[in-house]
Order: sequence, then C-alpha cells, then structure tokens
Amino acid sequence: MTEDFRTPGRRTWLDRVRPGACCLMAGRDGPDLVLLVSREGRRAALLLNRRSAEDRHLPVRFDLPPDADVLALRGAVIAPSGGSASGQTATSAAALHLGDGRTYLCGRDEFGRHTIFDVGSGLASAIDPAVLPRTRCWRVMVPEAGGAVTVYDAEPA
Repeated sequence: MTEDFRTPGRRTWLDRVRPGACCLMAGRDGPDLVLLVSREGRRAALLLNRRSAEDRHLPVRFDLPPDADVLALRGAVIAPSGGSASGQTATSAAALHLGDGRTYLCGRDEFGRHTIFDVGSGLASAIDPAVLPRTRCWRVMVPEAGGAVTVYDAEPA
C-alpha cells in the first residue's frame, strides 16, 4: 500500500461506515486497507492488503471495535487490472470474481470457512464463484481531481 499519498477520505468511526465501503484502519503491522462486509448480520472487515500465510487467501476479521477510528475512502472502487480466467479452482487465492455486472471477493475467516462477498454492497453472497471468470490482478482506486488514484494494487498469489 502506498504510504505517502493524499487520500480523499474522511475520518470517522467504524460503526458509521456501511458495508461495501473501503477504509483504512489501524492494524497490527501498520494500516490495513479493508472492505467492510456483512455475513449473517455480523459486520466484518475483509483485509485487502494482507493474505493469510498458509493459503494466501484474504482474511476476514469479525473482532472489530465499533468505536475504531478509520479513514473512509469516499468513492473507492475495486476493479480488475489484468486479464481474466475461468475454470480451475473456485477459490483462487484473493481473486476478484466478475459476473452479472458485479464483482466479488472471497475471504476466509478464522475457522477456515470461505465466504464470497459482493464488493458493491459488502454482503455475503450465495453465488458460486466457480462459474465466474476471475482475475488475480485488481486494484483499489479513489477518485481525485478529475481522475483516480490507485491506493492498492493486488499482486497475484
């Protein structure tokens, strides 16, 4: 993640940010870029700039303090930045799945369960990622001064 960019965003509390929004929040090893998500009515954070050591999937954290201070990235979008592929495994580590005008990211919680989230709404989805094309290269962009700044580029696993 770029450390010296001027990010158009606003400081707020985590409980005031809706699922589907991207934000920066304090992490154990520096700031985490997260997509706020919801599964079974529980809010969580899909960590976009971290991957689990054992299987390279995006971790999902449910232990979020509601009064955490975050920087909400207004207008942030997650978009492909490379070619797509289909077939192979449905759970390509940290792949962005593309389908029906929407995009999806799959995360894995502390119990090893996979969940696919609609990037726009942040809600857990029942869609089968195996039937969707996907790209392992994607980026998080934020609008700024008539253009867009890339906040984070995902690297293939």
